[in-house]
Amino acid sequence: MLRKTFSVYVSLCFLLIFSPLASSWVKAEESNMMAEKSVVAQSQEQNETSEIIEYEGVELEEINMDDPELKEEMEKAEAAGSFNADSYEGQMSTKALTQNSSVSFTDVPASYWAYLNITHLAGKGIISGYESSNGTYYFQPDRQVTRAQAAKMIIEALGYEPAEVSRSTFKDVSSDYWAAGYIERAYQLGIFGGYADGRFGPSDILKRSQMAAVIVTGFGFDYNGYTSTAPVFSDVPKTYWAYEQIQKLHYNGITNGSNYKFMPEDQITRAQFSAFLSRAIDDQFRLTVTGPPVNETVTAFGKVVSSTSLNIRKGPSSSTAIIGSVKAGATVKVTEISGFWAKVNDNGLIGYVHKSYLKLYSNDKRYPLKDRIIVVDAGHGAHDPGASSSGVYEKNIVLNVSKRVGEKLKAAGAKVILSRETDKFLTLEERVKFTQSVYGELFVSVHVNAAGSSAAKGSEVFYDTSNNMNGDESKTLAWEIQKQLVAQADMYDRGIKDNGFYVIKYNQVPAVLVELGFITNSGDRQKLTSSTYLDKYAEAIYQGIKNYYLK
Repeated sequence: MLRKTFSVYVSLCFLLIFSPLASSWVKAEESNMMAEKSVVAQSQEQNETSEIIEYEGVELEEINMDDPELKEEMEKAEAAGSFNADSYEGQMSTKALTQNSSVSFTDVPASYWAYLNITHLAGKGIISGYESSNGTYYFQPDRQVTRAQAAKMIIEALGYEPAEVSRSTFKDVSSDYWAAGYIERAYQLGIFGGYADGRFGPSDILKRSQMAAVIVTGFGFDYNGYTSTAPVFSDVPKTYWAYEQIQKLHYNGITNGSNYKFMPEDQITRAQFSAFLSRAIDDQFRLTVTGPPVNETVTAFGKVVSSTSLNIRKGPSSSTAIIGSVKAGATVKVTEISGFWAKVNDNGLIGYVHKSYLKLYSNDKRYPLKDRIIVVDAGHGAHDPGASSSGVYEKNIVLNVSKRVGEKLKAAGAKVILSRETDKFLTLEERVKFTQSVYGELFVSVHVNAAGSSAAKGSEVFYDTSNNMNGDESKTLAWEIQKQLVAQADMYDRGIKDNGFYVIKYNQVPAVLVELGFITNSGDRQKLTSSTYLDKYAEAIYQGIKNYYLK
């Protein structure tokens, strides 16, 4: 560091603060270092500038040459011939660090992903921010971390004091360099090493792989009881130099990467380093350790159809702990289904969700209905004949069509359950409970319409949004079936309607009630009593269900 007299120091500060070069430097700092030149390159070109801004938590604007106390102190120092710019800057740095340990940062709101990690470390005085001209502090979470900064943070996190340095181990770290003591201590503890040419590279930017090595070495992490047999991250092979350190970092709950990628060569940001370090220090911030999807069998995919994020639980029960959540509209891998519970993998987070909140898709696009549990409900039965005309009864027509639908669905790989296969009666409540008892994923109730006027004709499909949590999905299903009824059976289009019929209102899966046509209309009745048209009705319902699962 340079030692200068007061007059030289004032000139230097004037040049740094008010020159165009200084303005562009500060702008680069405030814009999160997105200027064309990197911090490393600029610090190499402007050594004087880097000497001032290099301190963690200190910015150029903190040096106020109009401060009376500052002027008085420097005047006394100059008169005594003992003014030391380096030591004074160091005092300012320490002050800034102390202040920042208890402040909030304007660019780290409570909603920020690493907010708790950053405030945790700031509260311990391990990290600090930058003071703006209005007295508030900002953190610059996306700014990179240098090796010198990392050495300071890891040593303070471990509770060590910086070493006394009379002669530095590294030729590019002078004994009065601001982080010399931290670098020396980190070297003594084996946490950091230098380059082959004798340099430490204090301004070099730390990579994620280097961060892993630093934290694992500093905290002495092992495999935490896990057996590491395969790479956790797809971009970190066993031959990679930091493979073991990155594996250990994962198995200690410090990182799960992103989609099982670690990006080891990426430069680490202040927010990322803060998150990793706070997890290493305090177990309450640790992540759930999840294994990589090695030889994972995906039985289906599930799209979250809840209106809000869906909880992922530790076990197949609502009484087990919530270990995470998945956003509405997101798709997860389903590896197992047991009853109403689906075991899912959401980017490495493995847990259980209630399958009624998922629209399940086959893992084979050629067979969209494969393994789907579909309940086909033939309305009425036994002493309840339903609508009738000219000796023709609804209960018989809908049972015939329902059986045909069932055969078509089974041939496509679906697991089909008919609510009734004979002329028997079930109450409306029993039909709903039956669907629940077989863990149904979709419900179609088949009916025939009737009216006082013989002019009424056509098909229509009902769904419910008043109580059925899958009301929107039910609407989509209704529309797909209605389109097919019109197209294949040449039915007059009465559209789809939102109506709270019991069996579609109290089921909590996609549920529709299909009215094939009017038995009281001669044209519709002719179709309803034709074997050819009965098969067309069945094909329409089948194709509608298939098209629903293709969406």
